[in-house]
Amino acid sequence: MFGLALSLLLAITPARAGVVDRVAAVVNDKVVTLSEVYELGSTFIEQQAEKGQRRAGELEVLDTLIQRRLITQEVERLGMDPTESDVDRAIDEIARRNTLDRDTLRTEVERSGMTWTQYRAELRESLREQQFTSYIVQTRIAVDEDQLRDAYRRMLSERTGEEVVQLLAFVRMLPAGADEAAVASVLAEASAGAARVNGGEPFALVARELDQASFGAQDGQMGSYTKGELSEALDQAAFSTPVGTASAPILTERGVFVLYPAERGLPPPPPFEELRDELQNRVYAARIDDEIEQWTQSARRQASIEIKLQAQ
Repeated sequence: MFGLALSLLLAITPARAGVVDRVAAVVNDKVVTLSEVYELGSTFIEQQAEKGQRRAGELEVLDTLIQRRLITQEVERLGMDPTESDVDRAIDEIARRNTLDRDTLRTEVERSGMTWTQYRAELRESLREQQFTSYIVQTRIAVDEDQLRDAYRRMLSERTGEEVVQLLAFVRMLPAGADEAAVASVLAEASAGAARVNGGEPFALVARELDQASFGAQDGQMGSYTKGELSEALDQAAFSTPVGTASAPILTERGVFVLYPAERGLPPPPPFEELRDELQNRVYAARIDDEIEQWTQSARRQASIEIKLQAQ
């Protein structure tokens, strides 16, 4: 429920020492001070200052604060502003998730350089933004079946992961103590079987006839494997032999293998219905930032906003 993790909250830095406070902006008669700008974004501003762009950094953070003011005013207007009790519950939840008690959490917050009052204020802002997103932004987003199907197709096109190969095989066993001539004879038998397959005979038929392991009884079925699961020689053949082609004979301690990759690629994706909830969340998440931006632009046009910081 609570979007700000402890680590994020602790990342907020206190205002820069020596900031001369003044009005940075007025939003519908509500003042935003320069100290608030630095309280929210001093680290970012100092980074910009190193590039000679302090004022640009200040104005960027101020823009975020103006958006916050507009959101706060809307949430208050709708009677949904978080209470102190809501903040207390959020703090208890954050402490629980981080296996801390409240006193230890406060110690960690204050050790970071942030006051407990600042921490509570930022947490309340987070809760306010959650309320805004849930009850104002998400109600502006309608997700239909076509959008979900489109998201599913995009997800499939962007899939990455380990390839899986579906293998068939037959094995010609080496006699105990086989000399070079015996090994050559077994290799020749295996090579002749591979040639029959590549000449058009069904692999299952050849495997039933030639296999001396356990694959022939299963029409040559060996199983599905990801890269690295097999021995180096078998793995290389499994992932380099063209699909639908019998490999050259592969000499191993176990015997001489001939592999036949029947299929190779990513594993089958979960069906659409199984992913429906995840897809809905994806579509919402993709549109939330756009909807917030549209809402903010509309709210700014209707609001009285005076920027006191001038661009340099």
